[in-house]
Amino acid sequence: MTQRGRNQPRAASVTTRMDRPLRALTLAPLVAALLIIGCASPGASPSPIPTTSPNPSTQPTPTPSPTSPPVTQVSSAAQAAAVVFAHAGVGRMGPLLPDLIGQSSWYEAYEEANGFGVKITVGSGDCQAGCIERHTWTYHVDFDGTVTLVADEGDDIGLPPANGTADPLTLRVLLTAGPVCPVEQNPPDPACAPRPVVNVEIAVYDVSGTQVASAVSGEDGVATLALPAGVYYVVAPPVEGLLGNAEPLAFAGVGGDSVALVLGYDTGIR
Repeated sequence: MTQRGRNQPRAASVTTRMDRPLRALTLAPLVAALLIIGCASPGASPSPIPTTSPNPSTQPTPTPSPTSPPVTQVSSAAQAAAVVFAHAGVGRMGPLLPDLIGQSSWYEAYEEANGFGVKITVGSGDCQAGCIERHTWTYHVDFDGTVTLVADEGDDIGLPPANGTADPLTLRVLLTAGPVCPVEQNPPDPACAPRPVVNVEIAVYDVSGTQVASAVSGEDGVATLALPAGVYYVVAPPVEGLLGNAEPLAFAGVGGDSVALVLGYDTGIR
């Protein structure tokens, strides 16, 4: 379902900021080649062609929208973002990549009082230069999964629709660890690029928080798997010798999409 600018979605709730900046920004060219988010304007779904009924007073029965699994508890900003995508009918969406030139749609999720905040931004028109038009939706998501639209502002641009093929989507998750060198250099030194994190099992969850798939990262740090079209979030476990956890990330994809995410660990090198 396409959401047009300033039209409120169905009652529910969700919102978030990025809990911390993504690592491995030097990998943006690799991610850009796989990203489902292009610079082209997100188009609205075409209106269905009405069919002629023998009885003019009889209205065609609408096709029911697919329902998402019930949400009873939201425990992370990434899950909150997934809940918002499902609530708003977002077909294609991924996290903000600050160093990726030309990204035309993204989300930011963050913790806030009594839940999470989720901000979705969609742009169009010369996004290589920052997008001429832009629209943002800001949501709050309660811990019980209730979604509230807090702000809706910008140009008249709709959310990316859920139009795709009957094929599964392909998810590629790159696990990295950085920094590798104690001092960052400009321009970046290739020898100081974040290193891949191998033999780590990532888990994929649906909006309800139920694990639906998993995969193990290979020697290149990439875990690959196929999923039905839909809304998910990805979690990587703690890794011995690395600080903290990689930040979970949410995404929405349709059949035939190739989705790329980067989950970054901190080496502790300063």
